[in-house]
Parts: sequence; structure tokens; C-alpha cells
Amino acid sequence: MIKSSSTAETDAATVDIINRKILRHTIQFFNKDDKGRLKPFASGVLLYTHGAHFILTASHVADYLEKDENDLYIRVDKKNYVNVLGDIKYTHIEKSKGIDLAYIKIDPQMVKPLSQPYEFLTIDKVRNHNKRLDGMNYCVIGFPEVNVSRESGTMETGANFYLTPAMNEKPYKHYGFDPNNFFLVEMKGKGTDVRTGGTVKVDPHFYGISGCGLWYLLYNVNPQSGAVTVDYRLIGIMTEFKRGKFYCLIANKIHLMIEAFKIIEGFKYKVIDVP
Repeated sequence: MIKSSSTAETDAATVDIINRKILRHTIQFFNKDDKGRLKPFASGVLLYTHGAHFILTASHVADYLEKDENDLYIRVDKKNYVNVLGDIKYTHIEKSKGIDLAYIKIDPQMVKPLSQPYEFLTIDKVRNHNKRLDGMNYCVIGFPEVNVSRESGTMETGANFYLTPAMNEKPYKHYGFDPNNFFLVEMKGKGTDVRTGGTVKVDPHFYGISGCGLWYLLYNVNPQSGAVTVDYRLIGIMTEFKRGKFYCLIANKIHLMIEAFKIIEGFKYKVIDVP
């Protein structure tokens, strides 16, 4: 849970909206190791739209499921998991100029067990977003595969969230990312832990967060009471990171997923930009 400079009020409001809402929209995928034990694999975002339930993720995550011998699982309580069933659609990265997106239209039998611990995002919380703002309005939340422990035969995992500003145009040019389709947010070796206020090192092992959401946070301060509230929008799906000249996390913009829904599923949407 890493954040740069902020106030106690914004920290508290941010943690609250993440715990109550954004984290409940975010799932962790598990696969099996060579001993048959479940282990962390990747992340995803739950979405409900046009009467159907979906998991949004990265194509290199969904590609794993295309092999008959492979299964992915989602935890629904402390000891129980459901295996992922549904219709998978994903981009071929090498043929799509690096676009790394997938969705799983999940089997109806998965909806009830997932709806108890999680909450499906609705389309009003999804927005196209093109501005790159200097403020700490961008939130990445997923499940790094290193966040795992096993005690008394029970596996425990945890999510990380990172609050960070957007990158300027230089890393887009350096790494060859089209700003129309990608969104880059800044990472640093150190940040502020919002739980303690102290400076901590950021673990550079981001494997496992692939497929999680990039969220835009909208802060509002009541002019009379000074109370801080936070709303949120899903603006991208995280796909990779870079640690070269520029240290950053990379997302595919959400409009690409919406376009896929329109073309493949025949859904109709009105495009609205984040203000």
C-alpha cells in the first residue's frame, strides 16, 4: 500500500474506498504448482454489463486457459475456490501492436459464489481517460505473486495498491507506446506507507498484478465541513512494467476493451471521458 505525499484525510478516504469497493471488484487467479498446490498467478477485474458477467484481464493471462490441461481458480472464502469457466476472448500480442487485453464471459454457475465475497463493477464506473495529470489520482491494485504465506496448511495472500502520478510523453517515446492505447504511471524505489506514514522500499516484483485495474480517483472536499470523499473509475487494465531509463507500470486503455465488447458482443455504449 504505497503512496507519495498526501494528507491524513485523503489517505483515510482513499483506503476506505479501496477496501469497501475497488478491492471487491478485483479478483486473484490461482493455478497449480508441480505438487498440485494452488499458487498465485494473476489478477482481474469483475464487470457486469448488458445482462452478462465478465472478468477483465490481460491476454497473456487468459492465454494460459486456452490449453486443455490448464485451469485457473478464484478464491471465494478462506478454504474454497471456484474454477474459471466461460467464453474467452483475447488479443494476440504479437499481432496487435502490444495490446494485451482479454475478457472471460463467465459461466452463469460462477456468478453466485463470486457475488458473495466480490462485487461486479457496473459500466457507469468505467470511463475513457486521456489526460495525464500530475496529482496522485491514479491507483493500481492487484495481487503480486510474492504476497503469499502458508501457515497450518492454509494459504494467505494479499493485495498491494499504488497511488501514483501519470508519466509525461518521454517514456512513451522511449519505450514505443502509443499514448492513444496505453497509459503509463510512475513508479519509484521508495514511497510512503499510508498505514504508518513512514518511508518504505517498493518491492519491484510486480508479477501477479497483470490483469488488474488502473483506476482514476476523483477527490472531493466539502467546502463547509472539510470532509474528503473519493469516487473512482476504471480507466485501464495493467499489463506490464518497465525498470529501465523510466520506471513505470503500463496499462492498456479501457476504451480498447469497450470496443471489443461492441464488435464481438454487439453491445452499444455512449463514450464519456473522465472530467
